[in-house]
Amino acid sequence: MKRILVLLLVLCLLLSGCTNWLDGSYSAVTPHTEPSNHGQRPTISVYNYADLTAALGTIIENGAESSILSLQYGNDETNRRDVELAVREVQNRNPYAAYAVESIGYVFGVSGGRNAVNVRVAYQPNRVRMDKIRIVLSAAEARRIVAQQLEECSAGVVLYFDTAEKIDYAQIVEDYAQENPLMVMEKPDVSVSLYPEGGQPQIVELRFSYQTSRVELRTMQNKVAPVFSSAQQYVTGAWSAAEKCLRLYTFLMDRYDYNLQTSITPTYSLLLHGVGDSRAFAVVYAAMCRQAGIECRVVPGTRDGVPWVWNVVQLDGEYYFLDLLRCQQDGVFSLKTQPQMEEYVWDYSAFPLGK
Repeated sequence: MKRILVLLLVLCLLLSGCTNWLDGSYSAVTPHTEPSNHGQRPTISVYNYADLTAALGTIIENGAESSILSLQYGNDETNRRDVELAVREVQNRNPYAAYAVESIGYVFGVSGGRNAVNVRVAYQPNRVRMDKIRIVLSAAEARRIVAQQLEECSAGVVLYFDTAEKIDYAQIVEDYAQENPLMVMEKPDVSVSLYPEGGQPQIVELRFSYQTSRVELRTMQNKVAPVFSSAQQYVTGAWSAAEKCLRLYTFLMDRYDYNLQTSITPTYSLLLHGVGDSRAFAVVYAAMCRQAGIECRVVPGTRDGVPWVWNVVQLDGEYYFLDLLRCQQDGVFSLKTQPQMEEYVWDYSAFPLGK
């Protein structure tokens, strides 16, 4: 808790020398350090090795470019050895140093009759401003932040992660995109950088790469939303979950004479242009069912040996399988039990088998 409080204080004081790639802009800001009343760089007195590493961490966490450390202990040999070790330790273990620092230089001298070292810090030109780093204390909080970034179609986010929990960020993105097709128009490629690698606490930099511009993605969100609203209205007055399933099938399958192709913006392409594959149909249908209060999941697997995706729905406590495109091909809406799924193969441990 003490570390977190210190971090919060530090974040309030940090300078903004960075390239703000999170906002999609690329104007650089040069960091600066306010001079003292005497026009001199700040001097920090250190009395042992622990003080030395703490002082270096403070310099970096405050975004300072230079400072003088007055070494109040040891001799020349001890001081030089400790400074070299401390610089290496801070660069390898301090999350801010690992993330933001390009190099740490130092020159020895004398100040006030004591050995002193002039520390100069060069920062990475593309680091995110420290006041935009999000503090994360649990995996659940990380998922919430990632979800928010995906909904906003952002370029990424930087997290200060202070928990031992292991997180698969790419899987979080995959799951959220599948469960929220109303909000995620394109599932981005995910790049994860950890600073330091394997450390705790740790800074995690997530970058999301899209083939579609942010403006286009937000426009697609606005165009898809009314279709989901119409689907919800279409099941108004239905008495049973089974009737809702049928109505949603009719609503979706009667929209277009569909062109079966894969799209990088599956929900938008399916609902606005009639272009989609089996995954797009299953993902959109499952979201519409959940919106109507029906438990519905997406099942990936194969049909007749070909990669395919369909749905499983729960009705009156029982599970039934539904292949929208097979129903359209056969000309009849058909909920199937497990014995009727002979040509389908899926991960039976992850999905219910039904009757």
